[in-house]
Amino acid sequence: MQRNRYLLVSDVHILRSWGQELKLMFDEMPYLVGSALERPDYRDVDVRLMLDDDRYDALVATGVKLSRLNLAVSVWGQRVTGLPIDFQVQRVTDANAEFNGPRDPIGIDAQRLEQAEEAARRNGEKA
Repeated sequence: MQRNRYLLVSDVHILRSWGQELKLMFDEMPYLVGSALERPDYRDVDVRLMLDDDRYDALVATGVKLSRLNLAVSVWGQRVTGLPIDFQVQRVTDANAEFNGPRDPIGIDAQRLEQAEEAARRNGEKA
């Protein structure tokens, strides 16, 4: 049976909690991508925030240095979660062209997710 992620259950809960903060901050869904979804020997925990092209371009036009923003949010995520977070803001068109692997939304309200999973289990379905 293939796993859909290689993080500990406790790490997933902490990551989702931080992901909710990212969603509130950027008003976009952050995603777990990369090696933590693919293999047990992942090096870092890749989190991506994909912005519509116009919104990405508007952010860049403000003069924000994306490398510094990415670093600051990465360090914040590392401190909050205790995981080796590698955060990046990406233009959605570029992200879709460069990456076709799985994406796990981490900004979902954990309590609502648990309620949906429980309801699905009661009904014999997968959430």
